[in-house]
Parts: sequence; structure tokens; C-alpha cells
Amino acid sequence: MKLEKALLKSINGIEPRVKGVWIGLAWTAVESNFVGISHTYNSKTTINIENAGDLSSCTISNLTKRILSWQPLEASIGVAAINSLIEPLGEIGNIKDFIKDKSRGKTVTFIGRFPFYADISAIAKKSYLLEINPESHEFPSFSCEEFLPQSDINVISGTALINHSLQRLLELGQNGINIVLGPTTPFSSVLFEFGADVLAGVKVTNKQKLVKSITQGVRKSSLINGLKPICLFKKTR
Repeated sequence: MKLEKALLKSINGIEPRVKGVWIGLAWTAVESNFVGISHTYNSKTTINIENAGDLSSCTISNLTKRILSWQPLEASIGVAAINSLIEPLGEIGNIKDFIKDKSRGKTVTFIGRFPFYADISAIAKKSYLLEINPESHEFPSFSCEEFLPQSDINVISGTALINHSLQRLLELGQNGINIVLGPTTPFSSVLFEFGADVLAGVKVTNKQKLVKSITQGVRKSSLINGLKPICLFKKTR
């Protein structure tokens, strides 16, 4: 977990008060210096959250360190807490057009079921979609060992940070352009150091609307209110 530990080191010593914690069916948010969001990564096992019911009384370091947990929901809280400490700076706009421009005639691999995969697949030379529970025409996540090294563009879900696979995925995709995409994505230069080329996530613009969406069951990220998509490119772009 070198990547996760590097993220923790990058925010070490920043100790604002935890102002709120919200855990919904699909999304988790933590408010400290900013409002950070992550995917609520559920599992089929019994979930026992440390300090459940009193998370907002925890220190921010107590929450951020949960990124190291192998319990997915605890790690979700940890990522959201880390995101709450990082100012989301970047270019306003959706990354889809950038991906379309770079994907024409190229080999593209998606780690995660993004809604615009079909559009990219139509213009790419080859395209692959990898999922933990693959459906028709999709591939299992462990096939990343074969597809990523030969891919020109890699679109990797930020949720890979929660299940501790992001570091390996970035390593495998080093021959191409690695794009970490989704609300879970931290806007931290640490990800660039580990092989990311583009960070495409969100900035919270309205906390009240965001909390309402999270706590009232919104699942698709495109339907979450109170967010604005932003992108941050590695300076060597």
C-alpha cells in the first residue's frame, strides 16, 4: 500500500475539525477543510464501522488512516476524509472529450463501467471493459495484467484506490496514458508520482444538495447534485 501511505504522508499534520460524515448507499462524504467524497464500497460481509453513530466526533487523522483498511466501507471513509483535506484544483469540464480525442484508432482499456464506454469503443481500434463482476462482452478485473500493458489509453475508476488495486493498475498502464476518473479521485500530486497522467474528479459546489443526494439514495454519479467536474493534468502533458 505504498500509494495509500504516500497519500497519508502528504496530508500528515493537517488536523482540522471534522464537521460532518455522511454515508449513503452509493456515496460517502466527509467535511473538514473541504467536502470530500468517495464511493461507498460495499461488500457482502457483515459491516461493522468503528465509531458508528459518532464518526463526526473522530479526529480527521482517525478517519484518514482508514484508507489502509481491508474493510471496504472503512476504506471508503478514509478516502473521503483524505479528499476533504485536499483543495480540488483543476480545469472545469468533463474529461470525456479529451478521452475521445486521444482514443481514435487507439487501444483503450476501461477499469469500471463508465456510461460513455460505448462511444469510445465505436472510435477506438480496440477497447476492453474490465469489471469485478463482468457482464456480456466484459472482462474480469484480473485480466488487467494482460490488457493494460498493451493499451494506449487507460481509464481507471478512482474506486480502485478503495480496494487497493490502483497502484498496480497504474504500474501496468505505464506504457499508455493513465486517467483516474470519478468522484472518488483525490486531486493529489501523489497519484502523478505513482503513474497517473490525468486526474478527473469533482469539486463540491453545494454541500446541502450533495448531502441530500447522498443520503437519499442517489447511485449514478451524474445524478448527484452539488458537484462540478474538474480535471487536473500532469505538468509534463
